[in-house]
Amino acid sequence: MLAEELKSMNIKQLGELAAKLRGELISGVRAGGGHLASNLGVVELTLALYKVFDFPKDKLIFDVGHQSYVHKLLTGRSLDTLRTQGGTGGFPDPAESGYDAFVAGHSGTSVAAGIGYCNARDLRGESYKVISLIGDASLGNGLALEAVFASEKKPENFVVVLNDNGMSIDKNHSALYRTISKMTAKRRYRKFNSFLGKTFRETGAFGKRLRRIKYVLKGWFNKNDFFERCGFKYVGPVNGHDLHELVGVLSDISRMEEPVLLHAVTVKGRGYAEAEEDPARFHGVGKNFSAGENSFSVALGRLLCARAEEDPSLVAVTAAMTDGVGLSAFAEKYPARLFDAGICEEYAVTMAAGMAKGGLSPVVCLYSTFLQRALDQIAHDVCLQNLPVIFCIDRAGFVGSDGKTHQGLLDLSFLRAVPNLHIYCPKDCAELADVFGFARAQGVPAAIRYPNGYCPNLGSRTRISQRHLWEVLKEGEGVAVLACGARACARALEAAKQPDLADTMVVNCRTVKPLDEALLKEIAGRKIVAFEEGYAEGGFGSAVAGYYADNAQPVQLKIMGAPSRFYAHASAAQQAEEAKLTAADLALKIRALKSRP
Repeated sequence: MLAEELKSMNIKQLGELAAKLRGELISGVRAGGGHLASNLGVVELTLALYKVFDFPKDKLIFDVGHQSYVHKLLTGRSLDTLRTQGGTGGFPDPAESGYDAFVAGHSGTSVAAGIGYCNARDLRGESYKVISLIGDASLGNGLALEAVFASEKKPENFVVVLNDNGMSIDKNHSALYRTISKMTAKRRYRKFNSFLGKTFRETGAFGKRLRRIKYVLKGWFNKNDFFERCGFKYVGPVNGHDLHELVGVLSDISRMEEPVLLHAVTVKGRGYAEAEEDPARFHGVGKNFSAGENSFSVALGRLLCARAEEDPSLVAVTAAMTDGVGLSAFAEKYPARLFDAGICEEYAVTMAAGMAKGGLSPVVCLYSTFLQRALDQIAHDVCLQNLPVIFCIDRAGFVGSDGKTHQGLLDLSFLRAVPNLHIYCPKDCAELADVFGFARAQGVPAAIRYPNGYCPNLGSRTRISQRHLWEVLKEGEGVAVLACGARACARALEAAKQPDLADTMVVNCRTVKPLDEALLKEIAGRKIVAFEEGYAEGGFGSAVAGYYADNAQPVQLKIMGAPSRFYAHASAAQQAEEAKLTAADLALKIRALKSRP
């Protein structure tokens, strides 16, 4: 295993290994998709950590975890099967390897988890180092800052490595980032640092003794006690691509007992010209670096640009995902009306509440998996005041290769319980515009959820209105399939094409809250399947069952939603197969219902 072999490598050999690993990263991500630029930027940093520390005895905790591919390669995992069913996951997972100390996928967790590990270690009388690796953007996340600020006394033998590449998923604009940048931007410091680095390399063993003096002098040039006041010994900045410097300073840190924050400056996309020039585009890439055009994300971007032209009060809010949620064109056309909160979903939602209270019409665009981080703000700050904030929830349902940490299966279950909030699930991109207009016209908080990937146009029979909340896509006197969401509608229509299921009724249930009670009353005497791509517990089917129970109407109802478990990386289609939510599974369920008396 490379993790063991590199202990005996010299700096030159480590440099050769770094070049080899970069090639494997590029070919692996090209074939299977994944996070490229962020991993290219931490090659030397990861190698140096493995050279100095004793993993897995020592604990390496990644923040977000998207920059863990080099760590995976060093610990015997292949990128040939990256993010594919049964293959190597795109994020750390202790179930995959003992070298993965903590699950990661969402931002801001590493410092708190690291402190927790240290507390457990100390109370159990154990001895090991804990290293939390966090990016500059993640450090601005509320959870990370809570952990940094919570106590001036941090545990011993705890190291936070700040990977400062000046980027989040999109460009970092936070005040914290500007503070960190000032530490590396001073001309006097940069010139002096370059001189010292060259001198130390030329003086051999004596240079090692001078290294400690170098960091004292760095502190003189970069007089900033931000981290010192938070209980860390601040070390750096260091060149995150200079293996000689990294191994040296990490060796020094490994002998310190006091809590340390090491500030390493890196270049996102290092070693791959296109990724260095446009790191945001190469942050997360699909197979063969391609991206689909016919998607809800693209449709939303076009829709908001068009509506913003008509309505000067419309503003868009996101959390470091401008490109991902389809807002790039909006940001270009209306830069003053696009508000990027950084990786701070709670802040984004409460800021939107303030905007709505101040007379604007905010549209908050987030992935489903990240929306769950802001549930309190949705309930307390938006819905309690009944503010007209629109939430556009991207990546709802199965997300495919990002796996367990990124599935969009929870949103319906937790949003349904929030008072005043209306919930919509358009069946295709064309209906998104209708639903968006209808939701805004109600003047109340609203959530519009939709999946990622290709979105087929299913045609329109009845536009949404107060009279027609739902839409009958296919008439029939047999089993009524209440399909909620784009994928559910497409699969229901596919299942209903079977000759023996030609009498199936298919309904586009584009509103989850409120339900179309008139239509539910109309079909109460039928056999019904409530079909959705979300957790069955607390989801759309539960809402339908609750309606009939509240009205004491006995019905033959089957709920088809995802069983309550975490779904590993695979394609979205494979995940639907695992959950038994394919068109074929639906057809079997309809047949079983039809056969009952």
